[in-house]
Amino acid sequence: MTDAKLQNVYAHSKEDCEPDEWQLLEDHLRNVATRAAKFAATFGYENWGRALGLLHDAGKVNPAFQRRLHGSGERVDHSAPGAWEALRRYRSQLEDANGRILAFAIAGHHGGIPNGIRAGSEGRTPLASRLSKESVGETAREFEKYVDNVGIRLPESRTLERLPLERLAEASDVANGLQRGIFSCSTHTRMLFSCLVDADYLDTERFVSPEFASARDAVPRDDVSGLSRRLDEHMATVEMFAVPSKVNEARSRVLEACRSAADWNPGIYTLTVPTGGGKTLSSLSFALRHAMANGMSRVIYAIPYTSIVEQNARVFRSVLGDNNVLEHHSNYDFDVVTDEGRRLCERLSVQNWDAPLVVTTNVQLFESLFSNKPGKCRKLHNIANSVIVLDEAQMLPDNLLTVTLAMLEELVADFNVTVLLCTATQPALEGLWPFGACPREIAPFQEELSAVLGGRTRFVLEGKVQEETLVSELASMRQALCIVGTKKKARTLFGDVSREVAAGGAEGMDDGVFHLSANMTPLHRSKVLSEARHRLAEGKRCIVISTQLIEAGVDIDFPTVYREMAGVDSLIQAAGRCNREGRHREGAVHVFEISDEASLGLASERFDSSWLGQMKSLARQIIGDHGNTLDSSMSKEFFQARYGAATKQGLDAKGLYADMTSTALLASDPVFGTLDFESYAEKYRIIEDSSVPVFVPWGVEGEELLRSLRDGCSRGVPASAFAAKLQQSSVSVARWRFAELEKSGAVDSKTYAPINVLSLLHGCRETYCNEVGLLDSGEGRSMDLIF
Repeated sequence: MTDAKLQNVYAHSKEDCEPDEWQLLEDHLRNVATRAAKFAATFGYENWGRALGLLHDAGKVNPAFQRRLHGSGERVDHSAPGAWEALRRYRSQLEDANGRILAFAIAGHHGGIPNGIRAGSEGRTPLASRLSKESVGETAREFEKYVDNVGIRLPESRTLERLPLERLAEASDVANGLQRGIFSCSTHTRMLFSCLVDADYLDTERFVSPEFASARDAVPRDDVSGLSRRLDEHMATVEMFAVPSKVNEARSRVLEACRSAADWNPGIYTLTVPTGGGKTLSSLSFALRHAMANGMSRVIYAIPYTSIVEQNARVFRSVLGDNNVLEHHSNYDFDVVTDEGRRLCERLSVQNWDAPLVVTTNVQLFESLFSNKPGKCRKLHNIANSVIVLDEAQMLPDNLLTVTLAMLEELVADFNVTVLLCTATQPALEGLWPFGACPREIAPFQEELSAVLGGRTRFVLEGKVQEETLVSELASMRQALCIVGTKKKARTLFGDVSREVAAGGAEGMDDGVFHLSANMTPLHRSKVLSEARHRLAEGKRCIVISTQLIEAGVDIDFPTVYREMAGVDSLIQAAGRCNREGRHREGAVHVFEISDEASLGLASERFDSSWLGQMKSLARQIIGDHGNTLDSSMSKEFFQARYGAATKQGLDAKGLYADMTSTALLASDPVFGTLDFESYAEKYRIIEDSSVPVFVPWGVEGEELLRSLRDGCSRGVPASAFAAKLQQSSVSVARWRFAELEKSGAVDSKTYAPINVLSLLHGCRETYCNEVGLLDSGEGRSMDLIF
């Protein structure tokens, strides 16, 4: 290749444009380097970002790639030469560790960060194999000539900012910090990878689809200071019209504590407030004010369940304005946004979380932090310099707890992040933080809060009860919530209570008795909850039989709650649905166990070794140790027993923390050569993919979605494009059950593949019921659930 030809190298072609209108490689490299350097500067790694941007597309100098732009169809690895050059060029006291971190990020910027030496389960070629090809080095040497010709200057090795591990290597207590330093290297790799991927996508978008680039900034948004002012104005109005009461006084004290703590330095904090104490908006007030005080750019509010995400996002939008709240989870339907400009802006913003307030799920947040995929990692650099609020913090996954806590500590230590663990049942994490964090409580006046907010309910320990007795009690109630541990129990109780209510001739055969479980679509559950809230407010009969999906974060208020024995945290969370607003003198939470499960066809849990069985056993032991009494103060003791029973290995069940902190990574030749980013991502799964989504064309909305799917596919739109839109009308089905439904013809898995559609026979009545949702194959034919 001659020098003259080297100057005429392109990064991207454009449809219907002549080559002289294509994007020059040198322009693309400089643009990406500028953006990546800016992104990385937020956590102190500006020169790393610049180096990544200038090297990432080095392989495009290959004549084969240039021919590809002209339509040759040749396959060219255009990432590996830049990775090879990074390894050759960048060294430090950790040998070629700097170059290898850059190489991982560059090599993965399209397909994902690979493993170092061994192939992952997806069969992706590891980094070492990709760099060993002779042609890679040859292309890298051509790239060296190219950058000299066009006047690009790569950052010198000595200018790369020092890694935490390098600083720790010089410290006197290196042994204590070595694991954190090793862990930080893989985290920094992902963060730098994020800077590169986002910068690359944004510059490519600006050239190829400038209308999208313009749309990103078309919707005005406030910064965190503007959002904080809006929230202050709202809270002032709320307090002005609040009826004087002890509950409202407690809420005001929580809010004031959050505001006072906002000036604290970045760190890890807890906010422990009983249900109904106003922690949602108080925690947001802390987060926004704290972001202002510490020069942070955004607040990320992460929640374990999509239903609570939707609920909180609605509240935040009503207070802060639609434009300022970015909702990101699998069930979100962008088409509900009527303004076309805002809808497009939201679709683009979820790619990189470029918004002042992001409301998302734990799955989105944490699985992205451990991912190796460009799409998931693109947002990571915007997690730096932010406040993360973890609502319902007791839901952090036990089997991944150690590595999850390590990640939170790392974000705080090296990326200017503050973490707030927010819940009514604070997990007992003392001594479990791998790198020694000691979170500080924002509301230390727990006894006062418990006296006011905890006094709204009392626990009644019923012990063993027969199902018939429980059914009779529930059927005699005017308003009650009953929560049980499995979908099968909820289904059985609902049927028996409904029949008893009908037999009594009260208010009609299906009047006021409701069922909630994951066998119902999110849309269906939302409608049931809306109807239940309406009936509760009107004083009408409202008996709800539900699985545990209702007990954390769902804003609903019953005078009486029945809760099957479960972990102490679940029992306390269930109490949060009882006398929530303090309208009654005292609410009662009845804790029971069904004594005749086996005779009802429900598996006995006496010797249950499942997660639920273990939690029950721990709860029974703690309640027994306290003289068969239960109150919210026992939550900490329960978590200590729960984590203790899990053992250290149980909290790192997949060995991910051990893998990511192994000193063997330093001893390997080359240093960090055995980092396994693809394998790490495979191991970090909060929800194991053991179910299959099935779209249910139930109700008017479901029928309309089916028409959209059918019409779109007839126009050539791939069915997969509808997947996100269909989430609200889908149920997750265990793979074994899906196989049965498919075999019986109850599920159509072919017409709209990969979308699975529930049978439309008789308007879905043979496969999906208005009362309980998904039915077993053929069950609806007898209509034995239509009372």
